[in-house]
Amino acid sequence: MSANMLNLIIVLFLLLGTQIIALFVQNRVNKAYPGIKCWLIGSSLIALGFILLPAVSIESIKSVEKIASPLIVAGHLSLYVGVRRFFKRGTSLRIPSIVFLVFLSMYVYFWLIDNNDVTRAYILNAALLVISLFIVYELFFKKDKFLAGTANFTAAIFGIYAILNALRIAQVHQLGHVDTYSEQNFTMVTALFISVIVISNLWTFGLIIMVNQRLNHDNQLEKEISQFIFNTNIDAQTITRLDNGLVVDINEEFTVLTGYSKDEVLGESMRDSDFWVKPEDRRTFAKELNEKDIRKNRDFLFRRKDGSQFIGMISSKVIELESVPHIVSVIRDITKRKESENALIESEAKYRSVLNASPDDIKITDLEGYILMNSPAAKEMFGYDQEEDFTGIQILDFLKPEEIERAQLNILAMHEGSTQNTGEYQGVRKDGSIIDIEVNSGIIYNAHGQADNMIFVIRDITERKLIEQQMEELIEQLEVERNTAQLNSITDSLTGLYNRGYFDKTLWTEFSKAQQSASPLSLIMLDIDNFKKYNDHYGHPAGDRCIQMIATTLMGIVDGTSDTVARYGGEEFIVVLPSTEKEHAVMMGERIRKEIEALAIPHISSTVSDHVTVSVGISTVYPAELASPNEALKIVDDSLYAAKNSGRNCCVFSDRADESK
Repeated sequence: MSANMLNLIIVLFLLLGTQIIALFVQNRVNKAYPGIKCWLIGSSLIALGFILLPAVSIESIKSVEKIASPLIVAGHLSLYVGVRRFFKRGTSLRIPSIVFLVFLSMYVYFWLIDNNDVTRAYILNAALLVISLFIVYELFFKKDKFLAGTANFTAAIFGIYAILNALRIAQVHQLGHVDTYSEQNFTMVTALFISVIVISNLWTFGLIIMVNQRLNHDNQLEKEISQFIFNTNIDAQTITRLDNGLVVDINEEFTVLTGYSKDEVLGESMRDSDFWVKPEDRRTFAKELNEKDIRKNRDFLFRRKDGSQFIGMISSKVIELESVPHIVSVIRDITKRKESENALIESEAKYRSVLNASPDDIKITDLEGYILMNSPAAKEMFGYDQEEDFTGIQILDFLKPEEIERAQLNILAMHEGSTQNTGEYQGVRKDGSIIDIEVNSGIIYNAHGQADNMIFVIRDITERKLIEQQMEELIEQLEVERNTAQLNSITDSLTGLYNRGYFDKTLWTEFSKAQQSASPLSLIMLDIDNFKKYNDHYGHPAGDRCIQMIATTLMGIVDGTSDTVARYGGEEFIVVLPSTEKEHAVMMGERIRKEIEALAIPHISSTVSDHVTVSVGISTVYPAELASPNEALKIVDDSLYAAKNSGRNCCVFSDRADESK
């Protein structure tokens, strides 16, 4: 390599290095702008590629020259990606990756498989031509309006560069071969490198100018936005000098809040004005601001132009405008809010006094049922120490698990407008014991009519429930006793059958029904044969047991029917059979006689049998033909008398009194 060529490479290295340094500084200073880093990487790859190109003239490192072209292409693609990102048109690497892979595949093929310098030169310059046109398209057709001039200039530079690559392709085509740098004269090589340096310097210059233009535009936009926010803010704002308190600027809201116009305030010092009701407040706030540069949400008393006062919440920050410290302050009138807060505090104090005085447990919860506040009675009711806090616990946690679902449904119904918001539940105390509670609930609405909280008034009704249970048991016992007394009044104490009094009423009732319906009425009367001898021989207790056994048999026979059986006298029984004809009555009487005889109750003193037997009288009458039930009773009594006279242990039927005599 000649000395001239070496000097040219050194100059190329220095100039390209200068471009890289410039882009590096831009990237460090303007990190917020995407794309600059891609330009830095692209310029670095291009510079490295052009520096490696002359390596073909050095035999020992000749092969290194082959990677120069891929580096140059990769660098140009990085410039293209940087332009797209700078204009915020996506960060996809799909197209650049495809272009690079196509180029690299063709380049490697004509290097390692079919080594052809001319074709590789075609491929390299064609790739640079295509990428340059991509960049021209992005700069010229996709640019931002405020960057139009610089973008057009940079697009023109890349357009010239595309033309140079097209001329290079034509030159290679015309020559039919590619001379190495050692074969070309120094003037041609110099012209090539100088064109690269000039073009790259120009596009680097254009890219940097675009960055600076965007920075200036963004600064101007930010200034306009800040000024717009300052002037349209709903809070009063002022800008004052830190050293002497002179007012530099105020917004429209400040004049509305205070009544001062801009002409009355600008250039005046806040230190000399009556704006601060208490000068010591201003001095205290200024001291805090000097110590920390920013103070937020401090409440002070301020005075308007008309002398009226208001409570203002002020936030301030120290900033530098043209290297001079200033204070930016934001003031909001919170007089009404303070009044509301004070009213709320007073209301809450009253609220708590009610809670503290209530003997019931009063709980206030959010809409999810988590406790926000409760009365002291709650802790005693549920067995907790007064120091323990219920806040954040769900109200449902104080119920037995099996009560929770019902309580949830009742709360849901309350939210849907139900007015039946009282219920009884079983609560769980801290020690696990169960208490009965009555819960009255309601919704607390805010000023806008929206559901805000829930309130629950809980009363321990364990003692009341115990008294109610005792009263229920007492009432139940009285009911049993009343029923027993009523039953005793109509039943026979020995047999449990209806007594004579109930029989008389039943006979009159059934007699009247039969008269109205013209239906028959049958009666069966039976008497234990030789019962006096039974008592004399076996004793009265045995006689009672005998009567009870016969009564049980009779109840078993008439059970499930409309018939009525009663103890008529000592050893006499009678059965009333409504709407019963003669045939059925006779069958029923015979059945009674046989079943009693089948009991086989020993009776050795009987004149009829060695077992207890009965004599049965049966009658069937039509009450419509009789004057009173007594006539029907007389007929069946005569039938029984006839059965006894007929030798006992038999049934005798009669339907008229005169026929039974």
